[in-house]
Amino acid sequence: MIRTVLVDDEPPASRKLRHLLSAEPDFEIVGEAESAAAAIEVLGRLQPDLVFLDIGLPDATGFDVVEALDRRRNMQIIFVTAYDDFALKAFEVHALDYLLKPVEPGRFSAAITRIRHFLKSGDTRELASRLDELVRSRNYVSRLLIDDNKRIFFLDVARIDWIESARNYACLHAGTQTHILRSTLEQLAAKLDPKIFRRISRSEIVNLRRIAEIHPWTHGDARLRLADDTELTWSRRYRPASFEELEKV
Repeated sequence: MIRTVLVDDEPPASRKLRHLLSAEPDFEIVGEAESAAAAIEVLGRLQPDLVFLDIGLPDATGFDVVEALDRRRNMQIIFVTAYDDFALKAFEVHALDYLLKPVEPGRFSAAITRIRHFLKSGDTRELASRLDELVRSRNYVSRLLIDDNKRIFFLDVARIDWIESARNYACLHAGTQTHILRSTLEQLAAKLDPKIFRRISRSEIVNLRRIAEIHPWTHGDARLRLADDTELTWSRRYRPASFEELEKV
């Protein structure tokens, strides 16, 4: 039996994976997680054979989860992502598998066949080595290309105070200006260093260096005041275990 863990913060995506895996009699789902912190705990404790790992998690990226695991060589990883084609090619170069959301049954079947092959052969050293290489080689962007129809320019990410989602667009708030970028919040979060930019709700990302005050709020949420007096709500679901870690930003 191939012991499997699902890591995804979107319930519909997890449900679809559970449904697809239900048709595979040699796979058993032994655990699930909805955040990077929970994933690190669950994977470290259960040591499964396989993990379906979402890249766009609330509190960090799937790459951060991989990097934090001390004994990942016994674990195969299938990334689940909404990345664009360029990023997907990067996975292919490193011989790691991925599933693009929404997951297609045919593509899922191909990934399952590949994992069976690796686990049956028992030779996972090359795959683990390439996983290490991918984690080491990832680079976060230092600037974003903005096209406002009148001009095309680069925006230094250090200037961004916070970001809000507008369907398939992102509004980048930088001082008194707001720039519009065609990107989902998940795609943008994967490009930005999670040590500086943190998802605080399903629709918002904040530059942690811009936070001036944090106040307890209702239902476990927290209210943030940024340096420019903007107020945002940090959802309980996306809050870190302790705000003390923000001292290191």
